[in-house]
Amino acid sequence: MNFKISLAGVNIEINSIYDEIYNLCRDYYTDKTADFTVSATLSDIDFERDKSALEAKLEGRPVFDFTSAYLETLAVYRKIAEKMLDYDAFLMHGAAVAVGGAAYLFTAPSGVGKTTHTRFWLQTFPDAFMVNGDKPLIRFIDKKAFVCGTPWAGKEGYHRNVIMPLKAVCTLFRGKENSISRANWGEVFPLVIGQVYRSADEIKLNKTLQLVKNLGERTRFYTLYCNLNPNAARVAKNGIDKDD
Repeated sequence: MNFKISLAGVNIEINSIYDEIYNLCRDYYTDKTADFTVSATLSDIDFERDKSALEAKLEGRPVFDFTSAYLETLAVYRKIAEKMLDYDAFLMHGAAVAVGGAAYLFTAPSGVGKTTHTRFWLQTFPDAFMVNGDKPLIRFIDKKAFVCGTPWAGKEGYHRNVIMPLKAVCTLFRGKENSISRANWGEVFPLVIGQVYRSADEIKLNKTLQLVKNLGERTRFYTLYCNLNPNAARVAKNGIDKDD
């Protein structure tokens, strides 16, 4: 299949073997001239299958037999992420919610509770919506950071085709009490870089590190401890907004 999508303001032509990725990207179709083209091969799909199996074994999880069609969606996004570096954009594992015209990004290892916490924001603030629930793109435009929706949004599938200015990034931890504090970039850098897609190509890796450095210099970071009380959303937002 051959079709075009727009991600983070960049137009991408996709040549796919299966139609799963075509259906996945339905909210992002465009008829504009493509800025670049990506294609997935059977070798790319095999790479994703082997990578998934290796990660499962290292983490002590059962190896899941993913379909080739699903693995193609991962292979295509991997290629897109590498090309997007040319447009000052990188992929970051996290959940981004927008309120009042700005986005708040929450990042943490899987299972900590990003989805639960952002769901509290949707319940608490009437104008809140999810930009992306798992793998948004962060793009710098005129030296400002923006969070960009993508259809690669985790099992819940929360996403919207928007580009929102990034107000703050929170590293999320579980805690008995809800609390938030301003974080030092040097302290959170190891946590942040661990949630960023990093290419095996040295040149692309260096570009990623530079973009992450820019993020640290131009964006406020916070450490957020939260429990399963919905009040965590208001505590987090108030703690961030008071620094405006």
